[in-house]
Amino acid sequence: MSRAICFALVCGLAATAHASPRSDPTTGRAVFTGAATPGAAAIELDPAALGLVAPDTGELYIAAIAVIDRYAVARASEDPDTGALTPGRTAKDVEIGPAATFAWVKNFAKIRTTIGFQAHAAPAEVFPAGVDNWKYQTTGGGQRRYGVTVAGSLQLTDELYVGISLAFESTYLRIRYARDTALAAGLDPTRGIHSDCGGGMQCGLENPNATEYYDVDVNTSFSSASDSLRPNIGAVYELAKHVFLGVAYHMPPGLAVENVLTGTMRVRQAPRDGGQLLTGRATVYLPQPSSLDVELRARLPRDLDLHVGLRWEDLSRLQAYDVRGYGPQLATAGIPEWTERPRGYQDSLAMWAGVEQVDTKTSDTFRFGGRIGFETASVPDDRTSPLTISPFSFTADIGGQLRLSPQLSIQGTYGFQYFPGVHVSKSAFEPRDQLACMASGYDYSTAECAAVRNGYSIATAAGDYDRMQHALRLALRYEY
Repeated sequence: MSRAICFALVCGLAATAHASPRSDPTTGRAVFTGAATPGAAAIELDPAALGLVAPDTGELYIAAIAVIDRYAVARASEDPDTGALTPGRTAKDVEIGPAATFAWVKNFAKIRTTIGFQAHAAPAEVFPAGVDNWKYQTTGGGQRRYGVTVAGSLQLTDELYVGISLAFESTYLRIRYARDTALAAGLDPTRGIHSDCGGGMQCGLENPNATEYYDVDVNTSFSSASDSLRPNIGAVYELAKHVFLGVAYHMPPGLAVENVLTGTMRVRQAPRDGGQLLTGRATVYLPQPSSLDVELRARLPRDLDLHVGLRWEDLSRLQAYDVRGYGPQLATAGIPEWTERPRGYQDSLAMWAGVEQVDTKTSDTFRFGGRIGFETASVPDDRTSPLTISPFSFTADIGGQLRLSPQLSIQGTYGFQYFPGVHVSKSAFEPRDQLACMASGYDYSTAECAAVRNGYSIATAAGDYDRMQHALRLALRYEY
């Protein structure tokens, strides 16, 4: 893998936007990257692989990245008394999350060491917005990381390389959603679902006159190691000539069990409550996932490299956003001090395999490669919602490189991820659990009150879900 200045444009769909909190879909499975592949991408993907660059050479890398999310959801509505579902119309949304990277790598052959530096804005997770039918799950927002990374690789023996990189990052999170104040009040005669929402009509569920809108905007402090430090460790072993095995573990950011994000909360009261805009402070407790990357890279005849890789992600750490709101205006208006916004993740495993031409730097003007793979579901069907759509999926990636000179080349890669449609008839999101829990006197030993505590006792997320992902990278690479 050659050293480079790289400019990249990446287009991808993520159901979490799912570029974040999940791993960057443009590294690892993408052509010309991998845990046993040298280059600037190794700074975070597997710092040990930095040691595989040519002796006493350097690399500069610049990247611009965008993530495009495409959603199609036909959400059903649920009768609060019978639980009967009424199919809804399909609503679609497309969201774009940009990103950027600058990196530098240098090999020092005499001391068998390679170092690297990177400044980056990771591909954002962008939540769907602008669809009224999804408002109790999400009305927009997203999650993104900004940071700098320093990395080093040491060649311990002729076959073994070890590496570590330390990223200092700040996580920015914006959560926007609606709350059904009538459902929250249950069967209360003055505030609940049977109360008057105007014109002598009962509120029922999802009545616009009883709907509050929330906008939570928080971030971690870049200077706080307890929330911003993210280590990556890795090793690469040469099993045989031109046969490399790379393994890298990516820790979650921060030294604590979960990150603490602070910022503001804005609440637009329901029309029946006057529709006033309230402001206060907010804290979100965010447990972020770790991940493991593995790649086998082996030389094949005709100057081809085989790439077989996998990625495991500890997504089950992120069950919900733990949102706390406080301040005089919020307290006076009875805004909840604590709200769980469910994500419902489970651990996922992605695997891929493909071939790409070896980069000879001088003899080949063009270079090509391709990979195919799959990824297990990272959220169960019953916990699927417009905020989190991630069933079992298939991936396909292709890429090409045009070498303009021995030092300068242009790369382009394209990736496609297809998620088969999901039909959710029995959703974990069940508004009747709110009513049953209140009727029990908030007996938290019951399943209904457990759903209330975990944030699932809101408008149903039953319905049909579709998702796609496209990823495009355009790279200008310079070697010295």
